[in-house]
Amino acid sequence: MARHKEFDEQRALDHALETFWSGTYAATSTQDLCTSTGLSRSSLYNTFTCKSDLYRRALERYDELRAAERGDYLDRAGTGREVLAALLGDVLHAQCDSPERRSCMAINAAVELGDSDPEIAALSRASFDSFRAVVAALIARGQDDGSISATTPAAELAAVVHATLSGLQISARVSSDPAAHTKALHTLLSLL
Repeated sequence: MARHKEFDEQRALDHALETFWSGTYAATSTQDLCTSTGLSRSSLYNTFTCKSDLYRRALERYDELRAAERGDYLDRAGTGREVLAALLGDVLHAQCDSPERRSCMAINAAVELGDSDPEIAALSRASFDSFRAVVAALIARGQDDGSISATTPAAELAAVVHATLSGLQISARVSSDPAAHTKALHTLLSLL
């Protein structure tokens, strides 16, 4: 008979997510995961099978949490430009203001494992697509309300915004000048 789990699997997954997000897949040891989750090695592996399964599930959980946050911006009052500026500013400032300067976990996963792990690449792409969809919706809203130029399709502008923000997030990991990133973000918004 299977033994009853005496821990909250979702809570353990959330702790693993934080551990992977703060470092990298390769740099995160099984002991790091045991320490952060409070689980023994046997409980960790009985629940999550292996480190790569746990990482995949943590990346899925990360996207689930971020998608819910991004979706909230669609309901915010304001012009499309104002709400888009708030979303992008919040993403960048959350990273610049955190002591670890953690960029998007999907970006980290794509950079570290995207070319060697098709499943991680697919999860990262799905996360990027979800983000771009919200950005495109806000741009379309701005085009409808006149706060964003309508000369370029919203989906094309969303791809440019996402690529620029991704670059800023990678750069912010090593930069000690958040003002430069804020200025770059303002410049990006002025081009819309």
